[in-house]
Amino acid sequence: MTRRGAWIGVAIVVALSLARVAATYRVFAQTSDENIHLIAGYDILKHHSWTTDLHHPPLARVFFAIPFVNAPEPTGANRSVRGNELLFHGSYAGNLARMRIGNLLFLALAIIFVARWAMHLFSPEAGLLSAALFAMLPPVLAHGGLATTDMAVAAMMPFALDEVTRLAERPSWRRAAVTGIAIAAGVLSKYSFVAFFPAAAAVLLAVIWIRGRRNAPEIREKFLICGVLALVVAAALVWAGFGFSFEPLIRGLAEVRNHNATGHRNFLFGQLSWDGWWYYFPVALFFKTPISFLLLALTGCLLLARRRPEVPLIAAAILGVSMTSEINIGIRHILPVYAPLAIAAAAAILALPRLRIVSAVLVLWLLANGVIAHPDYLPWFNEFAPHPEKVLNDSNLDWGQDVLRLVRYTRDQRLTQISLLLITSADVDRLGFPPHATIKYGDKVHGWFVTSEMQIALHETHSPRAKKWLDDMIDGKPYTRIGKSIRVYRLD
Repeated sequence: MTRRGAWIGVAIVVALSLARVAATYRVFAQTSDENIHLIAGYDILKHHSWTTDLHHPPLARVFFAIPFVNAPEPTGANRSVRGNELLFHGSYAGNLARMRIGNLLFLALAIIFVARWAMHLFSPEAGLLSAALFAMLPPVLAHGGLATTDMAVAAMMPFALDEVTRLAERPSWRRAAVTGIAIAAGVLSKYSFVAFFPAAAAVLLAVIWIRGRRNAPEIREKFLICGVLALVVAAALVWAGFGFSFEPLIRGLAEVRNHNATGHRNFLFGQLSWDGWWYYFPVALFFKTPISFLLLALTGCLLLARRRPEVPLIAAAILGVSMTSEINIGIRHILPVYAPLAIAAAAAILALPRLRIVSAVLVLWLLANGVIAHPDYLPWFNEFAPHPEKVLNDSNLDWGQDVLRLVRYTRDQRLTQISLLLITSADVDRLGFPPHATIKYGDKVHGWFVTSEMQIALHETHSPRAKKWLDDMIDGKPYTRIGKSIRVYRLD
Protein backbone atom coordinates (compact mmCIF):
# COMPACT_ATOMS: atom_id res chain seq x y z
CA MET A 1 0.00 0.00 0.00
CA THR A 2 1.27 3.46 -0.89
CA ARG A 3 1.22 6.32 1.58
CA ARG A 4 -1.28 8.12 -0.63
CA GLY A 5 -3.60 5.13 -0.56
CA ALA A 6 -3.22 4.86 3.21
CA TRP A 7 -4.08 8.52 3.72
CA ILE A 8 -7.15 8.18 1.52
CA GLY A 9 -8.19 5.31 3.78
CA VAL A 10 -7.54 7.42 6.88
CA ALA A 11 -9.69 10.21 5.42
CA ILE A 12 -12.54 7.72 4.99
CA VAL A 13 -12.09 6.53 8.59
CA VAL A 14 -12.21 10.13 9.80
CA ALA A 15 -15.34 10.93 7.78
CA LEU A 16 -17.18 7.85 9.03
CA SER A 17 -16.16 8.52 12.63
CA LEU A 18 -17.29 12.14 12.52
CA ALA A 19 -20.64 11.07 11.08
CA ARG A 20 -21.14 8.45 13.80
CA VAL A 21 -20.35 10.94 16.53
CA ALA A 22 -22.40 13.81 15.11
CA ALA A 23 -25.43 11.51 15.01
CA THR A 24 -25.37 11.38 18.84
CA TYR A 25 -25.51 15.13 19.47
CA ARG A 26 -29.26 15.56 19.81
CA VAL A 27 -29.78 12.27 21.63
CA PHE A 28 -28.01 13.17 24.85
CA ALA A 29 -28.43 15.97 27.35
CA GLN A 30 -25.42 17.86 28.61
CA THR A 31 -23.04 15.86 30.76
CA SER A 32 -21.98 17.19 34.14
CA ASP A 33 -19.04 19.28 32.92
CA GLU A 34 -20.11 20.57 29.52
CA ASN A 35 -21.83 23.77 30.64
CA ILE A 36 -18.70 24.69 32.63
CA HIS A 37 -16.43 24.12 29.63
CA LEU A 38 -18.77 26.21 27.49
CA ILE A 39 -18.92 29.23 29.78
CA ALA A 40 -15.17 29.08 30.40
CA GLY A 41 -14.55 29.20 26.65
CA TYR A 42 -17.12 31.98 26.27
CA ASP A 43 -15.40 34.11 28.90
CA ILE A 44 -12.05 33.63 27.19
CA LEU A 45 -13.42 34.75 23.82
CA LYS A 46 -15.75 37.49 25.06
CA HIS A 47 -14.00 38.85 28.14
CA HIS A 48 -10.41 37.62 27.75
CA SER A 49 -10.74 35.95 31.14
CA TRP A 50 -8.99 32.64 31.77
CA THR A 51 -10.11 32.20 35.38
CA THR A 52 -13.76 31.10 35.13
CA ASP A 53 -12.62 27.54 35.73
CA LEU A 54 -8.92 26.94 36.33
CA HIS A 55 -9.11 23.15 36.29
CA HIS A 56 -8.68 22.99 32.52
CA PRO A 57 -6.63 24.88 29.94
CA PRO A 58 -8.32 26.84 27.14
CA LEU A 59 -7.67 25.19 23.76
CA ALA A 60 -10.68 22.90 23.36
CA ARG A 61 -12.99 25.21 25.29
CA VAL A 62 -12.48 28.02 22.82
CA PHE A 63 -13.73 25.82 19.99
CA PHE A 64 -16.82 24.85 21.99
CA ALA A 65 -17.68 28.49 22.61
CA ILE A 66 -17.12 29.94 19.13
CA PRO A 67 -20.77 29.45 18.04
CA PHE A 68 -21.93 31.36 21.13
CA VAL A 69 -19.83 34.52 20.97
CA ASN A 70 -22.80 36.58 19.77
CA ALA A 71 -25.26 35.08 22.26
CA PRO A 72 -26.81 37.36 24.91
CA GLU A 73 -24.54 37.91 27.88
CA PRO A 74 -25.36 35.35 30.62
CA THR A 75 -26.06 36.97 33.98
CA GLY A 76 -26.39 33.98 36.31
CA ALA A 77 -24.99 33.89 39.81
CA ASN A 78 -22.38 31.21 39.08
CA ARG A 79 -20.58 29.59 36.17
CA SER A 80 -22.91 26.59 35.99
CA VAL A 81 -26.00 28.78 35.73
CA ARG A 82 -24.28 31.04 33.19
CA GLY A 83 -23.31 28.05 31.06
CA ASN A 84 -26.89 26.83 31.15
CA GLU A 85 -28.13 30.25 30.07
CA LEU A 86 -26.09 29.87 26.89
CA LEU A 87 -27.40 26.36 26.28
CA PHE A 88 -31.05 27.20 26.93
CA HIS A 89 -31.14 30.35 24.81
CA GLY A 90 -33.12 29.13 21.80
CA SER A 91 -33.10 25.46 20.89
CA TYR A 92 -31.49 23.40 23.65
CA ALA A 93 -30.86 20.37 21.43
CA GLY A 94 -29.54 22.63 18.68
CA ASN A 95 -27.19 24.39 21.09
CA LEU A 96 -25.86 21.06 22.32
CA ALA A 97 -24.95 20.20 18.73
CA ARG A 98 -23.38 23.62 18.13
CA MET A 99 -21.28 23.30 21.28
CA ARG A 100 -20.14 19.74 20.62
CA ILE A 101 -19.27 20.19 16.97
CA GLY A 102 -16.01 21.87 17.99
CA ASN A 103 -14.75 18.58 19.35
CA LEU A 104 -14.95 16.97 15.91
CA LEU A 105 -11.70 18.75 15.13
CA PHE A 106 -9.91 16.96 17.96
CA LEU A 107 -11.45 13.60 17.11
CA ALA A 108 -10.25 14.00 13.52
CA LEU A 109 -6.79 15.09 14.67
CA ALA A 110 -6.54 12.16 17.07
CA ILE A 111 -7.22 9.67 14.29
CA ILE A 112 -4.82 11.45 11.93
CA PHE A 113 -2.00 11.70 14.48
CA VAL A 114 -2.33 8.03 15.44
CA ALA A 115 -2.08 7.12 11.74
CA ARG A 116 0.89 9.44 11.18
CA TRP A 117 2.79 8.07 14.17
CA ALA A 118 2.18 4.46 13.12
CA MET A 119 3.24 5.20 9.54
CA HIS A 120 6.48 6.67 10.80
CA LEU A 121 7.20 3.73 13.09
CA PHE A 122 6.11 0.98 10.71
CA SER A 123 4.33 1.35 7.37
CA PRO A 124 1.38 2.94 5.57
CA GLU A 125 -0.65 -0.22 6.24
CA ALA A 126 0.07 0.07 9.95
CA GLY A 127 -1.01 3.71 9.90
CA LEU A 128 -4.35 3.00 8.28
CA LEU A 129 -5.03 -0.01 10.47
CA SER A 130 -4.06 1.84 13.67
CA ALA A 131 -6.38 4.71 12.77
CA ALA A 132 -9.27 2.35 12.05
CA LEU A 133 -8.81 0.39 15.28
CA PHE A 134 -8.52 3.59 17.33
CA ALA A 135 -11.64 5.05 15.71
CA MET A 136 -13.72 1.95 16.49
CA LEU A 137 -13.23 2.21 20.26
CA PRO A 138 -16.42 3.17 22.13
CA PRO A 139 -14.55 5.39 24.65
CA VAL A 140 -13.00 7.35 21.77
CA LEU A 141 -16.35 7.79 20.02
CA ALA A 142 -18.01 8.70 23.33
CA HIS A 143 -15.65 11.49 24.30
CA GLY A 144 -15.21 12.66 20.74
CA GLY A 145 -18.89 13.56 20.92
CA LEU A 146 -18.88 15.70 24.06
CA ALA A 147 -17.69 19.23 24.75
CA THR A 148 -14.95 18.20 27.17
CA THR A 149 -11.16 18.35 27.10
CA ASP A 150 -10.45 14.61 27.04
CA MET A 151 -10.35 14.14 23.27
CA ALA A 152 -8.07 17.13 22.81
CA VAL A 153 -5.31 15.61 24.94
CA ALA A 154 -5.89 12.20 23.31
CA ALA A 155 -5.09 13.91 20.00
CA MET A 156 -2.09 15.92 21.13
CA MET A 157 -0.29 13.09 22.91
CA PRO A 158 0.47 11.03 19.75
CA PHE A 159 1.25 14.26 17.89
CA ALA A 160 3.84 15.30 20.47
CA LEU A 161 5.39 11.84 20.85
CA ASP A 162 5.68 11.41 17.09
CA GLU A 163 7.40 14.78 16.82
CA VAL A 164 9.83 13.91 19.61
CA THR A 165 10.66 10.68 17.78
CA ARG A 166 11.37 12.54 14.55
CA LEU A 167 13.40 15.19 16.35
CA ALA A 168 15.54 12.56 18.09
CA GLU A 169 16.16 10.70 14.85
CA ARG A 170 16.91 13.74 12.69
CA PRO A 171 17.29 16.92 14.74
CA SER A 172 16.69 20.17 12.88
CA TRP A 173 15.51 23.67 13.69
CA ARG A 174 12.27 23.15 11.77
CA ARG A 175 11.56 19.90 13.58
CA ALA A 176 12.31 21.58 16.91
CA ALA A 177 9.74 24.28 16.15
CA VAL A 178 7.07 21.72 15.21
CA THR A 179 7.85 19.72 18.35
CA GLY A 180 7.40 22.87 20.42
CA ILE A 181 4.03 23.50 18.78
CA ALA A 182 2.94 19.94 19.57
CA ILE A 183 4.00 20.19 23.22
CA ALA A 184 2.26 23.54 23.62
CA ALA A 185 -0.92 22.15 22.08
CA GLY A 186 -0.80 19.31 24.58
CA VAL A 187 -0.38 21.60 27.59
CA LEU A 188 -3.19 23.82 26.32
CA SER A 189 -5.47 20.80 25.89
CA LYS A 190 -5.54 19.23 29.35
CA TYR A 191 -3.29 19.33 32.40
CA SER A 192 -2.89 15.55 32.45
CA PHE A 193 -0.55 16.10 29.49
CA VAL A 194 1.90 17.68 31.94
CA ALA A 195 2.00 14.35 33.81
CA PHE A 196 1.73 11.89 30.92
CA PHE A 197 4.02 13.47 28.34
CA PRO A 198 7.29 13.71 30.34
CA ALA A 199 7.00 10.07 31.41
CA ALA A 200 6.18 8.88 27.89
CA ALA A 201 8.86 11.05 26.28
CA ALA A 202 11.49 9.85 28.77
CA VAL A 203 10.70 6.24 27.89
CA LEU A 204 10.80 7.05 24.20
CA LEU A 205 14.16 8.83 24.35
CA ALA A 206 15.68 6.14 26.55
CA VAL A 207 14.77 3.49 23.99
CA ILE A 208 16.19 5.54 21.13
CA TRP A 209 19.43 6.12 22.99
CA ILE A 210 19.80 2.50 24.07
CA ARG A 211 19.14 1.38 20.53
CA GLY A 212 22.29 3.29 19.61
CA ARG A 213 20.90 5.58 16.97
CA ARG A 214 22.42 8.68 18.50
CA ASN A 215 25.98 7.51 19.04
CA ALA A 216 27.59 10.43 17.24
CA PRO A 217 28.36 13.15 19.82
CA GLU A 218 27.60 15.95 17.37
CA ILE A 219 24.12 14.53 16.70
CA ARG A 220 23.43 14.19 20.41
CA GLU A 221 24.55 17.75 20.94
CA LYS A 222 22.34 19.02 18.13
CA PHE A 223 19.37 17.13 19.55
CA LEU A 224 19.90 18.67 22.98
CA ILE A 225 20.08 22.15 21.48
CA CYS A 226 16.99 21.49 19.36
CA GLY A 227 15.24 20.07 22.41
CA VAL A 228 15.87 23.28 24.33
CA LEU A 229 14.56 25.27 21.36
CA ALA A 230 11.42 23.10 21.28
CA LEU A 231 10.79 23.81 24.96
CA VAL A 232 11.30 27.54 24.41
CA VAL A 233 8.81 27.50 21.54
CA ALA A 234 6.37 25.51 23.67
CA ALA A 235 6.72 27.90 26.60
CA ALA A 236 6.15 30.93 24.37
CA LEU A 237 3.01 29.42 22.82
CA VAL A 238 1.61 28.34 26.19
CA TRP A 239 2.23 31.85 27.52
CA ALA A 240 0.36 33.29 24.54
CA GLY A 241 -2.41 30.71 24.88
CA PHE A 242 -3.10 31.87 28.43
CA GLY A 243 -3.44 35.50 27.40
CA PHE A 244 0.29 36.28 27.54
CA SER A 245 0.56 35.22 31.14
CA PHE A 246 1.69 32.11 32.99
CA GLU A 247 -0.51 32.93 35.99
CA PRO A 248 -3.60 30.95 34.83
CA LEU A 249 -1.37 27.96 34.07
CA ILE A 250 0.34 28.06 37.46
CA ARG A 251 -2.95 28.50 39.30
CA GLY A 252 -4.60 25.78 37.25
CA LEU A 253 -1.86 23.25 37.92
CA ALA A 254 -2.01 24.13 41.61
CA GLU A 255 -5.78 23.56 41.67
CA VAL A 256 -5.43 20.16 40.01
CA ARG A 257 -2.65 19.21 42.43
CA ASN A 258 -4.78 20.26 45.40
CA HIS A 259 -7.77 18.41 44.00
CA ASN A 260 -5.71 15.26 43.71
CA ALA A 261 -4.32 15.73 47.23
CA THR A 262 -7.72 16.22 48.83
CA GLY A 263 -9.26 13.39 46.82
CA HIS A 264 -12.48 12.95 44.93
CA ARG A 265 -15.66 10.95 45.27
CA ASN A 266 -14.68 7.72 43.50
CA PHE A 267 -16.62 4.51 42.87
CA LEU A 268 -15.32 1.03 42.12
CA PHE A 269 -17.02 -2.35 42.56
CA GLY A 270 -19.82 -0.74 44.56
CA GLN A 271 -17.44 0.93 47.01
CA LEU A 272 -16.89 4.63 47.69
CA SER A 273 -13.45 6.10 48.31
CA TRP A 274 -12.16 9.67 48.51
CA ASP A 275 -8.58 8.49 48.06
CA GLY A 276 -9.14 6.29 45.02
CA TRP A 277 -7.45 3.00 44.23
CA TRP A 278 -4.05 2.52 42.62
CA TYR A 279 -5.57 -0.15 40.38
CA TYR A 280 -8.61 1.90 39.32
CA PHE A 281 -7.44 2.76 35.80
CA PRO A 282 -6.23 -0.76 34.92
CA VAL A 283 -9.66 -2.00 36.01
CA ALA A 284 -11.40 0.70 33.97
CA LEU A 285 -9.27 -0.15 30.95
CA PHE A 286 -10.14 -3.82 31.34
CA PHE A 287 -13.91 -3.32 31.50
CA LYS A 288 -14.33 -0.30 29.21
CA THR A 289 -12.22 -1.56 26.30
CA PRO A 290 -13.48 -4.11 23.75
CA ILE A 291 -12.10 -7.57 24.52
CA SER A 292 -10.99 -8.05 20.93
CA PHE A 293 -8.95 -4.84 21.08
CA LEU A 294 -7.39 -5.88 24.39
CA LEU A 295 -6.32 -9.21 22.88
CA LEU A 296 -4.82 -7.58 19.80
CA ALA A 297 -3.09 -4.85 21.80
CA LEU A 298 -1.62 -7.28 24.33
CA THR A 299 -0.36 -9.52 21.53
CA GLY A 300 1.14 -6.53 19.78
CA CYS A 301 2.86 -5.31 22.94
CA LEU A 302 4.49 -8.72 23.38
CA LEU A 303 5.59 -8.84 19.75
CA LEU A 304 7.01 -5.31 19.89
CA ALA A 305 8.94 -5.84 23.12
CA ARG A 306 12.14 -6.32 21.11
CA ARG A 307 11.42 -4.64 17.78
CA ARG A 308 9.78 -1.42 18.94
CA PRO A 309 9.73 -1.48 22.75
CA GLU A 310 8.86 2.20 22.96
CA VAL A 311 5.26 1.46 21.91
CA PRO A 312 4.33 -0.85 24.81
CA LEU A 313 6.54 1.11 27.21
CA ILE A 314 4.78 4.38 26.38
CA ALA A 315 1.42 2.73 27.06
CA ALA A 316 2.80 1.38 30.33
CA ALA A 317 4.18 4.80 31.28
CA ILE A 318 0.83 6.52 30.73
CA LEU A 319 -1.01 3.84 32.67
CA GLY A 320 1.61 3.91 35.42
CA VAL A 321 1.33 7.67 35.88
CA SER A 322 -2.47 7.40 36.01
CA MET A 323 -2.21 4.89 38.86
CA THR A 324 -0.80 7.62 41.12
CA SER A 325 -3.97 9.72 40.73
CA GLU A 326 -6.61 9.93 43.44
CA ILE A 327 -9.15 11.34 40.98
CA ASN A 328 -10.69 8.09 39.74
CA ILE A 329 -13.78 9.13 37.83
CA GLY A 330 -13.56 7.67 34.35
CA ILE A 331 -11.74 5.94 31.52
CA ARG A 332 -11.75 9.34 29.82
CA HIS A 333 -8.79 10.40 31.93
CA ILE A 334 -6.54 7.86 30.22
CA LEU A 335 -7.74 8.19 26.62
CA PRO A 336 -4.12 8.91 25.52
CA VAL A 337 -3.21 5.29 26.30
CA TYR A 338 -5.31 4.13 23.35
CA ALA A 339 -2.94 5.64 20.77
CA PRO A 340 0.05 3.34 21.49
CA LEU A 341 -2.31 0.44 22.14
CA ALA A 342 -3.96 0.91 18.74
CA ILE A 343 -0.54 0.90 17.10
CA ALA A 344 0.38 -2.27 18.99
CA ALA A 345 -2.89 -3.90 17.92
CA ALA A 346 -2.24 -3.02 14.28
CA ALA A 347 1.31 -4.37 14.55
CA ALA A 348 -0.06 -7.67 15.85
CA ILE A 349 -2.38 -8.04 12.86
CA LEU A 350 0.37 -7.26 10.36
CA ALA A 351 3.00 -9.42 12.09
CA LEU A 352 0.86 -12.57 12.14
CA PRO A 353 -0.30 -13.15 8.55
CA ARG A 354 -0.93 -16.83 9.27
CA LEU A 355 -3.60 -15.82 11.76
CA ARG A 356 -5.54 -13.62 9.36
CA ILE A 357 -8.81 -15.38 10.05
CA VAL A 358 -8.39 -14.90 13.80
CA SER A 359 -7.43 -11.25 13.28
CA ALA A 360 -10.40 -10.69 10.98
CA VAL A 361 -12.78 -12.19 13.55
CA LEU A 362 -11.36 -9.95 16.28
CA VAL A 363 -11.62 -6.83 14.11
CA LEU A 364 -15.21 -7.68 13.16
CA TRP A 365 -15.99 -8.22 16.84
CA LEU A 366 -14.54 -4.79 17.60
CA LEU A 367 -16.59 -3.22 14.82
CA ALA A 368 -19.73 -4.98 16.04
CA ASN A 369 -19.20 -3.62 19.56
CA GLY A 370 -19.39 -0.08 18.29
CA VAL A 371 -22.28 -0.67 15.90
CA ILE A 372 -24.37 -2.34 18.60
CA ALA A 373 -23.44 0.33 21.15
CA HIS A 374 -24.51 3.27 18.97
CA PRO A 375 -25.36 5.87 20.16
CA ASP A 376 -24.54 4.79 23.72
CA TYR A 377 -20.76 4.85 23.47
CA LEU A 378 -20.25 6.55 26.84
CA PRO A 379 -21.93 3.92 29.09
CA TRP A 380 -20.63 1.00 27.02
CA PHE A 381 -18.88 -1.87 28.86
CA ASN A 382 -17.44 -5.07 27.44
CA GLU A 383 -18.81 -8.55 28.00
CA PHE A 384 -16.87 -8.98 31.24
CA ALA A 385 -19.31 -6.55 32.91
CA PRO A 386 -22.90 -7.79 32.52
CA HIS A 387 -23.94 -5.40 35.32
CA PRO A 388 -21.85 -2.24 34.72
CA GLU A 389 -23.32 -0.36 37.69
CA LYS A 390 -21.67 -2.89 39.99
CA VAL A 391 -18.23 -2.18 38.49
CA LEU A 392 -17.82 1.52 37.64
CA ASN A 393 -19.94 4.65 37.67
CA ASP A 394 -19.65 8.39 37.19
CA SER A 395 -18.52 9.35 33.66
CA ASN A 396 -18.15 5.67 32.82
CA LEU A 397 -21.90 5.09 33.06
CA ASP A 398 -24.08 7.89 34.42
CA TRP A 399 -22.91 11.40 33.59
CA GLY A 400 -26.36 12.89 33.19
CA GLN A 401 -26.47 12.08 29.49
CA ASP A 402 -29.87 10.35 29.45
CA VAL A 403 -31.93 13.21 30.91
CA LEU A 404 -33.06 14.40 27.47
CA ARG A 405 -34.27 10.89 26.67
CA LEU A 406 -36.20 10.97 29.94
CA VAL A 407 -37.93 14.21 28.93
CA ARG A 408 -39.05 12.62 25.67
CA TYR A 409 -40.24 9.50 27.48
CA THR A 410 -42.32 11.45 30.01
CA ARG A 411 -43.97 13.37 27.19
CA ASP A 412 -44.68 10.26 25.13
CA GLN A 413 -46.14 8.45 28.15
CA ARG A 414 -47.92 11.58 29.40
CA LEU A 415 -46.58 11.15 32.90
CA THR A 416 -47.51 13.69 35.56
CA GLN A 417 -46.22 14.60 39.01
CA ILE A 418 -42.76 13.10 38.64
CA SER A 419 -40.25 12.97 41.50
CA LEU A 420 -36.69 13.39 40.21
CA LEU A 421 -33.49 12.18 41.87
CA LEU A 422 -30.93 12.54 39.11
CA ILE A 423 -27.35 13.42 38.30
CA THR A 424 -27.44 16.38 35.93
CA SER A 425 -26.02 19.86 35.53
CA ALA A 426 -28.94 20.87 33.30
CA ASP A 427 -31.70 23.20 34.44
CA VAL A 428 -34.44 20.59 34.83
CA ASP A 429 -37.11 23.29 35.06
CA ARG A 430 -36.31 24.36 31.49
CA LEU A 431 -35.92 20.95 29.88
CA GLY A 432 -39.62 20.46 29.21
CA PHE A 433 -40.59 18.02 31.93
CA PRO A 434 -44.27 17.71 32.89
CA PRO A 435 -45.10 18.79 36.48
CA HIS A 436 -42.24 17.54 38.62
CA ALA A 437 -40.32 17.94 41.85
CA THR A 438 -36.63 17.49 42.55
CA ILE A 439 -36.35 15.47 45.74
CA LYS A 440 -33.62 14.77 48.26
CA TYR A 441 -32.76 12.16 50.85
CA GLY A 442 -35.53 11.69 53.38
CA ASP A 443 -38.41 13.00 51.28
CA LYS A 444 -41.57 10.93 51.00
CA VAL A 445 -42.27 9.90 47.43
CA HIS A 446 -45.41 8.58 45.75
CA GLY A 447 -46.35 8.06 42.13
CA TRP A 448 -43.72 8.35 39.43
CA PHE A 449 -40.18 8.25 40.77
CA VAL A 450 -37.12 8.68 38.57
CA THR A 451 -33.54 8.04 39.66
CA SER A 452 -30.24 7.13 38.05
CA GLU A 453 -27.36 4.74 38.62
CA MET A 454 -25.05 7.40 40.04
CA GLN A 455 -27.67 8.53 42.55
CA ILE A 456 -28.25 4.93 43.57
CA ALA A 457 -24.50 4.48 44.08
CA LEU A 458 -24.32 7.68 46.13
CA HIS A 459 -27.12 6.61 48.45
CA GLU A 460 -25.85 3.04 48.70
CA THR A 461 -22.51 4.31 50.01
CA HIS A 462 -23.44 7.55 51.79
CA SER A 463 -24.82 6.09 55.01
CA PRO A 464 -26.94 3.16 56.23
CA ARG A 465 -29.90 5.53 56.60
CA ALA A 466 -29.61 6.86 53.06
CA LYS A 467 -29.29 3.33 51.74
CA LYS A 468 -32.37 2.19 53.66
CA TRP A 469 -34.40 5.21 52.52
CA LEU A 470 -33.76 4.42 48.85
CA ASP A 471 -33.94 0.64 49.24
CA ASP A 472 -37.35 0.90 50.91
CA MET A 473 -38.62 2.71 47.82
CA ILE A 474 -37.09 0.76 44.96
CA ASP A 475 -35.51 -2.51 46.12
CA GLY A 476 -36.93 -5.38 44.08
CA LYS A 477 -39.50 -3.21 42.34
CA PRO A 478 -39.92 -3.25 38.53
CA TYR A 479 -38.76 -0.24 36.56
CA THR A 480 -38.45 1.07 33.03
CA ARG A 481 -34.92 1.71 31.80
CA ILE A 482 -34.29 5.00 30.01
CA GLY A 483 -31.09 4.83 28.02
CA LYS A 484 -28.44 3.06 30.06
CA SER A 485 -28.48 5.08 33.27
CA ILE A 486 -32.00 6.11 34.34
CA ARG A 487 -34.76 4.11 36.03
CA VAL A 488 -38.45 5.05 36.13
CA TYR A 489 -40.51 3.53 38.95
CA ARG A 490 -44.22 3.61 39.70
CA LEU A 491 -44.54 3.72 43.48
CA ASP A 492 -47.77 3.12 45.39
